[in-house]
Amino acid sequence: MIRDNSDSSWTKWGEVDPYFGVLTDERFRRRNLDDTSKAQFFETGRLHVERVLAMAEQRCGAIATRKSALDFGCGVGRLVIPMTRLFEQVIGMDISEAMMDEARRNCTEQAVSNARFVLSDDELSRISGKFDFIHCYLVMQHIPVQRGESIMARLIDHLNENGVLAIHISFLRHDSALHRILHSIRRNFLPLSIVINILRGKKWNEPFIQMNCYDVNRILTLFSRSGIKDIFLEVVDAGGFVSAFFFVRKPTRPLGSVAEGHLWAAELEG
Repeated sequence: MIRDNSDSSWTKWGEVDPYFGVLTDERFRRRNLDDTSKAQFFETGRLHVERVLAMAEQRCGAIATRKSALDFGCGVGRLVIPMTRLFEQVIGMDISEAMMDEARRNCTEQAVSNARFVLSDDELSRISGKFDFIHCYLVMQHIPVQRGESIMARLIDHLNENGVLAIHISFLRHDSALHRILHSIRRNFLPLSIVINILRGKKWNEPFIQMNCYDVNRILTLFSRSGIKDIFLEVVDAGGFVSAFFFVRKPTRPLGSVAEGHLWAAELEG
């Protein structure tokens, strides 16, 4: 295979270095992972879920019904596990069976019995029903844009009326032109990625990590077509990318376009 396939790369991360695949911090490399670093890994998940839910309810109103939640791109369960403390049932979806096997082991270790893990596909064909809360973080940027937009539309379809969606995308990169060119070439010609891995002292076959930027206007249009009227977004500038965390509540019935509603944006964070 000459070009990178994001699903294949993520599946491989699940097999060779699952925790680092979720959070690219050297503490979470398989060779460095111990009880302390693993506890730190899951503590980041607890803090993230608490912050995101607080922000979602601050901007969208209380999530009155907490029967069901979905974490799309769940990895090893970093965010699913704290979500199980706050919702009756939580489903984690991922493209990597190895990631989900590790997530199941983590749930067993932490005495979590109300989580279920389901293999993902672009149609979300293996889940049915709707959810009170749907969450997706540090996932869409690794999925090609056209596919990612289609998945977002299906996630909205699986949201209950009055349910809340929290979804994160990258929309701008401001690293050097050379870095962007190398990223594009590596994505389309994996032998170069092998060479760069070796030059950087990594394993020659370490999977490539795609980084894709979405068009915010297209995301707003997608929400509008789903009848979503009021949108809040938090904008963060970090790691060479500018990203947005969208928080929306699905209305009980279509309410018109986003132009008739409101768009709130947090200040840019450095």
